Amino acid sequence: MTATVKPTTKEIGYLLNRAARRWNTLFMERLREAGVTDIRPSFGSVMVPLFEQDGLRLGQIAQQAGLSKQTVTNIADRIEALGYLTRRPDPEDGRAVRVYLTAKARALEDAVARALTEMGAVTADAARGLDLDDAAAWLDQLGDHEDA
Repeated sequence: MTATVKPTTKEIGYLLNRAARRWNTLFMERLREAGVTDIRPSFGSVMVPLFEQDGLRLGQIAQQAGLSKQTVTNIADRIEALGYLTRRPDPEDGRAVRVYLTAKARALEDAVARALTEMGAVTADAARGLDLDDAAAWLDQLGDHEDA
């Protein structure tokens, strides 16, 4: 039987959440320095999968991000209102839509890549010798874990 974990600021869930918030803050500072001021951290849940593979359905993005389809739809609505996203009918299913990054979003790719590169260096410095590939694999596995 697993020992009971008391709620403290050293508990892994608390620490993961704290680290994610700090990472987002530092990442957004770098984007602002590059002149990108209208992007929010939550937009990454939709935009990152589209930078990787444009033309996904919102349900696919929701599954990848571990969010509800309604949450992803709300985020996509905000991104679309800013001109970074467009929706088109799915050629394979007339009832469905696919979402695509616009040229305005694609123009951010270099600034995002620079910010990610800088954040990689910050993360490596904070890791102090930990294997970041192993840590990333663990986080990926944790994100996909289904409770038995």
